[in-house]
Amino acid sequence: MTAADPSYDPSPTAPPGLRPPKLLGVVNLSPESMVRDSIVRGPAEALERARALQTEGAQMIDLGGRSITPDVPQIDDDEEQGRIAPTAARMRDEGVPFSVDTWSPATAIAALGWGADLINFTGQEASLPMLDAIASADASLILTYMPYGNAYEMRSQPRAATPADLVGEIVASLKPRVAAARAAGVREIIVDPNLGIIHPDTDDFEKIHRQLEIIWQAERLRSLGCPLLFYAARKPERLARIMMASAVLHAQPEYVRTHEPRILRELMRAGGQAAS
Repeated sequence: MTAADPSYDPSPTAPPGLRPPKLLGVVNLSPESMVRDSIVRGPAEALERARALQTEGAQMIDLGGRSITPDVPQIDDDEEQGRIAPTAARMRDEGVPFSVDTWSPATAIAALGWGADLINFTGQEASLPMLDAIASADASLILTYMPYGNAYEMRSQPRAATPADLVGEIVASLKPRVAAARAAGVREIIVDPNLGIIHPDTDDFEKIHRQLEIIWQAERLRSLGCPLLFYAARKPERLARIMMASAVLHAQPEYVRTHEPRILRELMRAGGQAAS
């Protein structure tokens, strides 16, 4: 196929009619976070970072108050909520759309009261009261594949062997959870196959292999009938971050969670895909 062929598309990231993904820019209210430049201290710094992320292309701000860093002290739900609530109020007052990243059903329910438009639920068990609250608030829900319960529980468990059919296992795990959320009346359910919360005993080679295996088989996740969210996993080197972000865009998810929206925006421009 050549450029003279009318069906030739030099930009595989941007076939005709493809809409760019919605970008969730990360703001961490957990001082223990491993991504140091995403950490803020209080509502004023959070708003400043949120505005910068919006300038870079983020349409929603993802607030987190609990770190998945393996060797940091654990905090309870009350402390998590105490970290997030003042900033959530500031975002609401300033008209900044935001989600809350948590594996606690109690924090998720509280976040709806703070004005969250979306719950980024990273735990395994979404309680019925949480699902009912999300449905009543007409909010959206991200369900994350999480074989260990949550990131804290993962610390005390041995690393599970990677399934022979990883994507098949992800679909099988998420399917009943999606069904439960639908039965509760949740309007929009987004699925996240989990490119970021990986057991700390996983070496870098297996981690990358796992992430790319999911990305390359993204179409199989479509059988769940939900929009997809992929995390543009933060890598230590800039070129590695660009390459991971490019791979994520090629999978064509509806949502991408990122610490650096600018990289996604520039890749979309390079591929002829207008950033919204």
